[in-house]
Amino acid sequence: MTYPVRGSGDHGKGNKIMSEFLLLEIGTEEIPARFLEPAKEGLSSLIREAFTHARIAFGDINVQAAPRRMALFVQNVAEKQEQTVTIKFGPPSNRAWDESGNPTKAALGFAKSQGVEVTDLTKGIKDGVEFITVEKLEKGITTVEMLRSLLPDIISRIPFQKKMHWGTGSFEYARPIQWILCLFGGTAVDFSVADVTSAPITWCHRFLSPGPVKIHHPLEYADTLRKNHVIVNEDERMEIIRNGIARVETETGGRAVRDEDLVREILYITECPYPLKGSFDEIYLDIPKEVLVNVMKSHQRYIPIEDNSGRLMPWFIFFANTIPKDDANVIRGNEKVLRARLADAGFFFNEDRKVKLADRYERLASIVFHVKLGTVKDKMERVKAIAGYLASTIDPAVAQKLDRLIPLMKTDLVTHMVGEFPELQGTMGRIYARIEGEDDEVAQAIEEHYLPTGGNGSLPRTSTGSIAGIADKIDSIVSFFSVGITPTGNLDPYALRRQSLGIIKTIIDRELHLPLEALIEKAFEAGGHIAKRLPYEDVRASLTEFIATRLKYSMLEENHNQDFVESVLPLVALDIYDGYLRLVSLETQRSMQDFQRLMVGFRRVFNITKQLSGDTAIDPALLVLDEEKNLFSLYESKKGIFFDLMGKRRYDEALAVLVGFKETIDNFFDKVFVMDKDEAVKTNRLALLTHIKNMFLTFADFSKIRFE
Repeated sequence: MTYPVRGSGDHGKGNKIMSEFLLLEIGTEEIPARFLEPAKEGLSSLIREAFTHARIAFGDINVQAAPRRMALFVQNVAEKQEQTVTIKFGPPSNRAWDESGNPTKAALGFAKSQGVEVTDLTKGIKDGVEFITVEKLEKGITTVEMLRSLLPDIISRIPFQKKMHWGTGSFEYARPIQWILCLFGGTAVDFSVADVTSAPITWCHRFLSPGPVKIHHPLEYADTLRKNHVIVNEDERMEIIRNGIARVETETGGRAVRDEDLVREILYITECPYPLKGSFDEIYLDIPKEVLVNVMKSHQRYIPIEDNSGRLMPWFIFFANTIPKDDANVIRGNEKVLRARLADAGFFFNEDRKVKLADRYERLASIVFHVKLGTVKDKMERVKAIAGYLASTIDPAVAQKLDRLIPLMKTDLVTHMVGEFPELQGTMGRIYARIEGEDDEVAQAIEEHYLPTGGNGSLPRTSTGSIAGIADKIDSIVSFFSVGITPTGNLDPYALRRQSLGIIKTIIDRELHLPLEALIEKAFEAGGHIAKRLPYEDVRASLTEFIATRLKYSMLEENHNQDFVESVLPLVALDIYDGYLRLVSLETQRSMQDFQRLMVGFRRVFNITKQLSGDTAIDPALLVLDEEKNLFSLYESKKGIFFDLMGKRRYDEALAVLVGFKETIDNFFDKVFVMDKDEAVKTNRLALLTHIKNMFLTFADFSKIRFE
């Protein structure tokens, strides 16, 4: 048994342990922007966990990042570990001394094993028994000593999406480490990582301040870097970026096409952001806006500018990572790069329009979807069959639109534009379809069937796009599962988790009552040409569980009650949206005292009948007591109403019927002894409770719901 001894250190004034400011800077080659935020969170968690485990008191933790550095700041870090007293238990005290009060061999042996005298032994209680004990004071070592051992391990465990190793060692990091700065107050903490030894120096801007700079104390770090053209504080850097955008907006009279992800990326690819305004020839404004925006944002990290009507203007904002000697020269260079990209885009746009989307369908046979699953054309044949089933089940009115959509929805994959700018798949299909005069909903569905592209992304707005998206996604999921390719751990190379979540969110958003197991079966049947598939029952079972798990996590992320979510999961195989409706209905009851009491009563019913199926009929003649007669009468009068409401999906009202059983169930268990010595009476009472249990379970698995 170990516990800390606070305030018993001998450092500082009196017994108080003093605290200091910790700074750790890890300097590297440029790290990709998308790596930095998860790494920051990881480093913060690692240092918090390490300090807590090492008994080092600490205050606020803050991590700042720029392309060439990650800086950790920890306030109020104790200068040494907290001391602890460890209590070691020996033999029972009644075996430690004889009748004369002399120590026995047991006591002598325990004292010797602990390196103490017998006179140092004390007594302590454990599990109600008195034992001999010894208390040992473990003095804390200095934080500087602890940091030397902790920090190399922490740095090695910082999470990155990808790591690399360099030189002859086995150490891995996002990019090669160039320097390490570590200061605990005014003390330099020395240690080595990947053949780099820490030192009280940093390296600032690569061009504007290329030499090493000494740091004497953590509190001077940010100011020193700022003087040397590195803005390490992210809020300060972001303010420079936003002010730069606002200045160019004022100059042009337009407004930036704001994209917070892009602005965040600019934050992490610059440590000295310097805003500049570039322009391009207005002739390129004839290219679709989506293409221009994609070229500027995704490829060049430029911010487009539009007028008040949403039409692009021939201006863009970009940020240099230095202060140029000549702004005009830097602007010309960036304009030249963009001009070449826009010229390519214009050429591709004109070339693509020479061939209609419908005439490109056969070319999909040249694109391998997966070596085990055939080509994209093979996939589209499967999607066509699935979409036909969905249309007949959900909305027969869109069948004709789906027939037109399916041969078009992937054909932009073989266009020049998508070949060069793959981010525009679906978008270019929509644009080309509208140019070719296709139905607006069909054109929109070409883009929508990919949605959502992220966990909280936009969802399809048309029925045609929703059905096509579900068909496309369920084909991918079922096809991969059928050949044994499933997500494992953190690995999901074919985004099957995301696609499952897309199906769930689309179904709920569009309020679609769709039998999941039937959908899986249709998708499996559509893939009959796929060789060496697993048995259908194995695929169905594993995939139903997989999608139910995705639904569970999705609902928990939306802050739904976990017990309620668990209670409706068995219904997912029959109808995802129906399960969701029951979940919402349950949530309206969550705070009701009557519902909580009902769950207590149901649990008693469930526990006593959980092994019984409910096949036994209830014999009214065997009902002896008023309380069991009342319960039977209530069941008989309400079951028809309940099942009628359930059939109409009027779940709030159906749940209210169940809540109405609360008092009668309570009275039953207060007065009726179920396990009567008369076997016939006992069996009849169990049959009554089993029928009630089964009625409740028709709504949800209430056995999953617990109240404190």
